[in-house]
Amino acid sequence: MGLDYSYIIIIKEENRGKLFQYINKRGSLDGNCACINFEVDSFILKYLEGGYDWSPHYDRQEIAKWLNSDGSANIGCINVRERKLPNLKGELSISFTAVTSSMSHLFRDSVNIHKWFLDLSKEVDSIITYIDLESEGDRIIYFRGHEINIELKGEGHIDLGKKDFLNIMTEFSNRFRFFIEE
Repeated sequence: MGLDYSYIIIIKEENRGKLFQYINKRGSLDGNCACINFEVDSFILKYLEGGYDWSPHYDRQEIAKWLNSDGSANIGCINVRERKLPNLKGELSISFTAVTSSMSHLFRDSVNIHKWFLDLSKEVDSIITYIDLESEGDRIIYFRGHEINIELKGEGHIDLGKKDFLNIMTEFSNRFRFFIEE
């Protein structure tokens, strides 16, 4: 079994239609399979060349099949899954899961895929957006209108418990403010 990293976006149910419109404007959605057009960056090009695989192909014709005339590349199938959050009334979790290990590495590395999910988060007024990197941890990229970058390395943060995690963040913020230049 390979890697299956996911971008996860939490939204209010009323913004569901807006989210799927955003996807369809920038790609296509067939059932739970999204093919999304991302602006090309070096990581996307590496992915198209098979650079994350054991044996890259560097085949120009193969790469050209995935490139669009506007400079974007069609990446997919990305598995899209929707869930209602059990204890949070009116909120949905929409996950975009890489279907191969190579695509997982692409999700982790690509600047433009990261930017695409930030833009989506702004468009649908995301509550929180993060990338689940399995045993590597999680990276929170957006929180209630703000771009952020909080990395929770490994799986240790899951074992802390809510109270301990909040205490750590409170202790950090109480001390960090003394080091901010005014």
